[in-house]
Amino acid sequence: MFMHGKPLILVVEPNLHELEILNSYLKKLEFSCMCAKQGVRALILAQTHKPDLIFLDMVLPDLSSIQVIYYLKRNPETNQIPIIGLTSGSSAEDFNPALQTGAVDCIAKPFNFHQIQFCLRRHLSLLHSFN
Repeated sequence: MFMHGKPLILVVEPNLHELEILNSYLKKLEFSCMCAKQGVRALILAQTHKPDLIFLDMVLPDLSSIQVIYYLKRNPETNQIPIIGLTSGSSAEDFNPALQTGAVDCIAKPFNFHQIQFCLRRHLSLLHSFN
């Protein structure tokens, strides 16, 4: 089972409106959620709470999201956490940097909630099958 009973999702999104939308959608699906608007805060929360999955906006105000992915993937305590990039672009050019650094998937904005739900099921079931 998951470390926290219900899967714990970390949402890293600097836009408060989009953060609230995604957070309330995840809670409606009965996930536990933590939120951060900056990369440094996301790194602290990931290290401290070990979420089961991270949604990471690709444009952050303090660190680049590529730096955040890099640090998480090089840390033995967080390197197994699936990271899903959130980007306003929808081309391979927009997705590739995150995927090459260690994200497992990317989703284009505006959010397609069916796609978010699909990513959650796929990556959390993969995580569960390895634990």
